[in-house]
Amino acid sequence: NNTKDIRLLGLLPITGKSWIGGGATKLPVKLALEDIRANGSILPGYNITYDYIDSQCSPGIAVYRMFEKLHTQPPYHMLLGDSCSVCSEATSQVSHLWNLTQLSPGSSSPILSDRIRFPKYYRLAMPDQQLNDLRIHMMKSLFNWKIAATLHQALEFFSVVTDDFVGKASANNITLLSQEIFMHDPYWRVQNLKKHDVRIIMTALYEDKARSVLCAAYKVGLFGPKIVWVFVGWFSERFWLISDPLIGCTPEQMAQAAEGAFLTSAVPFNPVDEIGVGGMTVSRFLSRWEVHPEHTPDMDSFKSSMGQAYDHIWMSALALDCADKKLRSIGHLKTIGDFTYKDSDIGEIVFQCMGNQSIIGMSGRISFSKGGADPNKMMLLQRIQGAKRINLGYYRQDTNPKIFEWIPGALVWKDNKIPRDSTLVTQKEIRIPPALYITICVLSGLGIIIVFLFLSFNIYYRNNRFVKLSSPNINNVLLFGCVLCYVTVFIRPTGNVTSTMCQARVVCFCLAFTITFSALFSKTWRVYRIFTNKKLLKRTIKDIQLFAMIAVIVMLLTAILIVWQIVSPFEVERNELENEKNVVGNDEEVRFFVQTCVSKQSTYFAWTIYIFEGMMLSFGAFLAWETRHVTIEALNDSHQIGLCLYNVVILSAVALTLSLVLEDQVVLLYGITSGFLIFGTTLTQLFVFVPKVHAVFTKVDCTLKGMTATANTGQGQP
Repeated sequence: NNTKDIRLLGLLPITGKSWIGGGATKLPVKLALEDIRANGSILPGYNITYDYIDSQCSPGIAVYRMFEKLHTQPPYHMLLGDSCSVCSEATSQVSHLWNLTQLSPGSSSPILSDRIRFPKYYRLAMPDQQLNDLRIHMMKSLFNWKIAATLHQALEFFSVVTDDFVGKASANNITLLSQEIFMHDPYWRVQNLKKHDVRIIMTALYEDKARSVLCAAYKVGLFGPKIVWVFVGWFSERFWLISDPLIGCTPEQMAQAAEGAFLTSAVPFNPVDEIGVGGMTVSRFLSRWEVHPEHTPDMDSFKSSMGQAYDHIWMSALALDCADKKLRSIGHLKTIGDFTYKDSDIGEIVFQCMGNQSIIGMSGRISFSKGGADPNKMMLLQRIQGAKRINLGYYRQDTNPKIFEWIPGALVWKDNKIPRDSTLVTQKEIRIPPALYITICVLSGLGIIIVFLFLSFNIYYRNNRFVKLSSPNINNVLLFGCVLCYVTVFIRPTGNVTSTMCQARVVCFCLAFTITFSALFSKTWRVYRIFTNKKLLKRTIKDIQLFAMIAVIVMLLTAILIVWQIVSPFEVERNELENEKNVVGNDEEVRFFVQTCVSKQSTYFAWTIYIFEGMMLSFGAFLAWETRHVTIEALNDSHQIGLCLYNVVILSAVALTLSLVLEDQVVLLYGITSGFLIFGTTLTQLFVFVPKVHAVFTKVDCTLKGMTATANTGQGQP
């Protein structure tokens, strides 16, 4: 009857909207009290009792009911709880005013590590920011993920956890695509994550909000084997399946959204099956818990909290036993049973004894860092596989360096493929296929052979009267222009393109076109000058004059090209083709690009050349029209010029249209434009030289009847 009570007051979140595992922890508390009483060596002569209040995971309710108990009941010797961080923050800021040491089995908020704000607070839960070490290790070392995003609830301690992760991610070269925060409904934040194509998402939130997030993820499609959600492990065992009418998702939908998610936490149970407090191993403790008459299936959801709930009763009893023995050893006037809220010295002794405790508990080996509120414990990595939590391995902080110990065969990936942190984008350059390039080059080579055949004909029959009248020297210039046209197609617009190649392609084509048609038109100009001589005076126009005309035209074009390269030189630019994508393999995407030649002021200079060449073609058309009645075939090329103009205009119009339509189809565009260039150049040669070859071999009459003017070709008088 003279036995004094040691009174413990627990703060349990039994009801409410957030974590409600407090009711389930009453059974391990009861088991711990029974074992302590049966021990006999702990607090001998005292009767340890446990009283509790329902905090509802609400700081206001927790503080109010705690005050009520402290003022209306006999003194309590220690305050235990809360398992909700917000309640622990609210109560531990004031509980020390009653000289009470407060020990929580849960509460992982990083804010609670602050000794200034919470001077007499301890906890068995590892602060969530320490779990960031495991998350970083998981990303960097286990799965080689370098891109992630964060999503957290708008509460101070979740913000602190997220800020800590952001800092550690930056230090480890991990890129965060998005950092989302929400207060009530996370739907739009989750939608934003999907827009950023996020694959790895680190969360910091309460259990009820985790369900809302998973439901939102299902609705927007942010789930599946490519998506990895990471939650804390102190949620209920199957938190995603707990009925919640506010989220609007079925259990089947929630199961799909949660499948494959990772959970990080301190180890809920000692991974080594060794004898700990109460003379029990973890397996023995769980067996007692499961077969106990008060055990119900609903408690299984909070199984991960049972070890810490059992251990925190032992820690409090051992700390109070330590304080009682110390009070007796120093000859204090009071024992621990005489404690009142005014006994600050006894309260300080209890606080110090708590910090010195070190036990082998059901939740693992527990000790506190010197002066700190947080325990040193191993971390556990879990994954939801087949709608169950599967232990994957342990992160050891007690080794140097820290290591991760896998549980063999525990991790199972779909199709044995690790999800990627983003779509693996492979850049592939579109090049001219060798078969096409070789074909174009062969055709161009055949065209050059034709050029040399006509050149040989021109040289061999240069003394033939018909050939002399057709200005063979100017014909040679025309053939040189045709060679340049053929050479242009050898310069590929893709592949290992350089700025020099870009310039060469433009210069080669422009000079080829100008030389070819200026030579053709200069001959016609001579015929025009001779046969429009109204006074019928003898007029000699030598080839040197035609060469000078060609040279002036070419020099004007060259001047434009030189100014172009000085003012706006060509550069090679990488151009990604948005419409050219191939999705292959394990979230892999091949994106195609081309190396293109770009000049910032190309529009102005290109149009200057278009106008210049257009004026030349117009002048040539005028000359051909004016000389259409000259019947001497050797002199008059007006018919051939008409055919050439028709050929050039039609092919140019078609090529320009196709170049606009097929802007991104570089291979097809190269094939078509090269084909048109070869075809047009070849037709021009044939139009000009086939009639001459035919005339030579059929001996066409080329007498200038009734004309006194001459055309000096430099090969003697006609």
